[in-house]
This record gives sequence, C-alpha cells and structure tokens, in this order.
Amino acid sequence: MGWDDSPWQKVVSAALIGTERQPFTVPAAMGKLGQLLPHLSGQATEPALLLTAATISLHQRAGWQPRLYPVSSQDVCDRSDFPLCSARAARLLHQMLQGQYAEVLPEWLAIATQKGQRVPGFYLPDLLDLGKQRRDLRIAILPVLGQRGRWLAAQNLDWSYAIEVATEQDWETGHSIARSLYLQNLRSHNPDHAREVLQTTWNQESASDRAKFLATLRTRLSMADEPFLEATLLGDRSKEVCRVAVDLLASLPNSRLCQQVTEHTCRYLSVERNKTPLLQVQLPDRLDDTLVALGIEPKPSPSMDSKLGEKAWWLLQMIGATPLSVWIDQGQITPKQILELTTSHEWQSVLLDGFALAAKRQNNPIWLEAIFELWLIKQASIRDAALVDLSTEDLFNSLPPEHRDALLVKALQHSPDKITDSLVIWLLRYNAHPWNLDLSRAVLESLEHHFRQTNALTNLDWELRTALKEFARFVSISILSEIPTLQSSITTGSAWAQSMEDFLDLLRFRQEIIQAFETKNEN
Repeated sequence: MGWDDSPWQKVVSAALIGTERQPFTVPAAMGKLGQLLPHLSGQATEPALLLTAATISLHQRAGWQPRLYPVSSQDVCDRSDFPLCSARAARLLHQMLQGQYAEVLPEWLAIATQKGQRVPGFYLPDLLDLGKQRRDLRIAILPVLGQRGRWLAAQNLDWSYAIEVATEQDWETGHSIARSLYLQNLRSHNPDHAREVLQTTWNQESASDRAKFLATLRTRLSMADEPFLEATLLGDRSKEVCRVAVDLLASLPNSRLCQQVTEHTCRYLSVERNKTPLLQVQLPDRLDDTLVALGIEPKPSPSMDSKLGEKAWWLLQMIGATPLSVWIDQGQITPKQILELTTSHEWQSVLLDGFALAAKRQNNPIWLEAIFELWLIKQASIRDAALVDLSTEDLFNSLPPEHRDALLVKALQHSPDKITDSLVIWLLRYNAHPWNLDLSRAVLESLEHHFRQTNALTNLDWELRTALKEFARFVSISILSEIPTLQSSITTGSAWAQSMEDFLDLLRFRQEIIQAFETKNEN
C-alpha cells in the first residue's frame, strides 16, 4: 500500500477537503487496525472522522521504542572548561528560553562570550534546541556552550551544528554546518589555507554546499582568490555557484572581470565634465557574449522589479561590477556629487541600484553613506531596490556600526519628525547592535518631540509604536535615568503609555542582565 493510499492519508485528505464537500468513509486497513476501524462506521460523519484519526494515530504510536545507541566508555566529556555564569545570569537565561524577553537573548550571549563564561548544563538542551530552530543565533550560541555543550551536541544529530570541527580530517567527514563554521574560522586567520582546504574537496561537494562554502571567501577576500574564482565561474554548472563567484570577482576592483566589464560599461555610462557635470546614459542594444561569459545575466528573475526592462537590467549589473573609482576619475567630483546627479535622472533607479551594488561589493563606506544621505535626508527616491540581494537592510549593514549610528543621528537632527518616517524606523529596528549614546539620545529627543506634538495615534504612529520594543533592545542603558522625562511628555490615558511602559520594562531587564554578569559567581 503506497503512502497516498494509506488510511492516515485518507483521513488527512478528508479533513482538508471538508466533510460538507465530500462525505467521509472510514478507510480500510490491514491487521488489527483493519478489524477495529469498521466499528466506527456507525458514527455521524464528523465524529467518525475524528475517532478514525485518533485511532490510527494511537495505532502508529503503540509499541514504539526509542532507538538505542551504543555508549562508548571512552566518549566522555572533558572536565576542563571555562567558568560558569552566575546563578542570577542563569535565571535570566531561563526566563528568555521560556519566551520572556527572548528578544534580548543575543545580548545575554554576547556578554557571556565577552566575560568568558558558559551556560550551566541544565540549560544546554533548551539552548541547543533553540539554535536548531534559529540559524541566526548559532554563531552567538557556540562560544557559551563549553566542553560539555560541545560533547552533548555530538550525541544528537539535531544539534550537529554545534559540533566543533578542529582539524582538516574533520573537514572531510564532518556535517555541512560544522564544516562551514570551520572554514569561516580558518578563513579569518589563514585565508590562503582555507581556500586550499576548500579546493581539496571541491569536486565532491553538492552544488548548495559549493555555493555556501564559496561565500566564505568574502572574509579577507583578495586577488589571491582570483584564479580559483575564475576557474569556478568558467567550469561550474551550477548557476547558484556561478552567481557567488561573479559577486566575489566583482568585489575585487583589480580583477580581470571588473576590468573587462568596465570597458563595456563606459560605452553606455559616462560622467561629462562640463560647467555643470552630467551623467550620460545610453542603454545597450544587445548583450555582448563576452558579458554573458563574465556572468552578466540576460534576463531579470521573476522576483525582481517587474518595471525593470532587460536593457536596464544589463546596465545595472555592469555598473555593479565596475570600480567606483572610474566615475570619480572621469568627473573629478565627489561620490556625493555624482549621486546627486541621479536624483532627477531618467534612469535614477538603475543608476542608484548599480552604484549601491558596487559600493556594497567593494565595501566602500563613503559611497554607501552618500547613498543613504539621499534616501534619509534629501529623500531623493523611495527605496525600492530592483535587486533581491540588495535590500536596504543588507546595504545598511554593510556600513560599520559607528557609521550607521552617525547617519541616523544626522537624519534625526535634521528633522525630529523623521522618527515617524518608515525608512528611518526600519533602519533603527535593524541597526542591530548597541547604539552609542548620541543615537540613543537622538531617538529619545525625537520621541519626546513627537509626544509633545500629539498624543493621539495617527496612521504613521502605529509603525512607530510597534518599533518601540525593538528600539529598547539597542538603546544605551546609560540613558535609563532619562526615561522619566520622556514619560512626562505623555498625557494621562494616552495610547502611548503602555508602549512606553513595555519599552522601560525591556530596558530594565537589559540592565539586570548587565548587573548579573557583574555579580560574583555563587555556583
């Protein structure tokens, strides 16, 4: 009997379709179950469906025995380890693992790592389970597991992401997640050897693993990686892998790919040095075969901006693979001046997205800051990227944290009312690191200004009200004493009162975390 013909699948199908649309008939089955199910046929339709589902479910579970694993007497946990966190810090961890104030768990993990402390054994299973569900937390979880946590992870395949890979022998036989972490770590302190290690197993890797492992070369990317990346682009059959190779080669301004693409780009885009500088744009009539070989994709994917035509898409990719220094040399003007030329241009979105892609790839904070100043302060365009992998969040996170803080401070000081601007709110929510004092105070002052202007919620305020709890994750704890002044700007009975109380509760909990790690360990 196939799975589609199984009694359980017939129950599931009946439940999905609905008994009103199709009467339910108790299915036939083999063995003892087949002898029992006919007795349910005399029931009304709905009870018969529920009783059948319960009976089959119980039958499937009856007699189940857990798998037994052989225990090796040599496979024991290393007793040497770094210190446990305090009992107070552990209690706060327990609260977050139970779902209370869970949004600040990354801060707890970061402080524990900074202090060189580990999680008590009692909480390890819950923490490892959380890491299984939340990939974004895995890197933060690993340093606080200790030897016992690593040993425990090795006993359960669901926790294999936390198994420490320490040798090249483990690289060849380890789990994909652990191997990726090993490669990232190796790349950070010995980039050439990491690339060589990857090459040893390259031909045996799956396409998805090749793409994932190749992306680790972004760490400390250099011209030494060019030959391997070029060979991958020319020889790999996976589009996903080739996209990663193109992205990395386009991140090296001196690479042959960039130099070849630049020759084509300058035929269609130039910065004219007249009394008034001008961006001259001509869309290509056709896509040269050379560009296709270099990874320029002929058609935008369906998930991209439907308004973007093929020719504009070609030019956008070409600009994204052209060194930014080309435009400065041509026009003898600053990045900020070049970007301002796009604000009223016919091809504004193509130019801005192309320059933004190049700035992200080349890790150029000057260009990125100038782009965000247009969006945040001058509102030169509505941020609606044509590229799926060029989200506002990705671009913003390409900047160092202190640059992100400074940009947001500048925007709020330029106009306190921007605290209700959707783009500003979005960037504040995703500026996921502890904010410096200047940004923390700028946010509080803008909130106070807004509360004093109006205490009635408008359509714009709903987004801000939801974001307040996110802000509380990153605001500097040192401004906690200034919150009463902010609360005093809210009138009694205002809809903002509860939101501010939640904001304050989370700040107090964060303060308790900090104090808990300053407590002497009483374990």
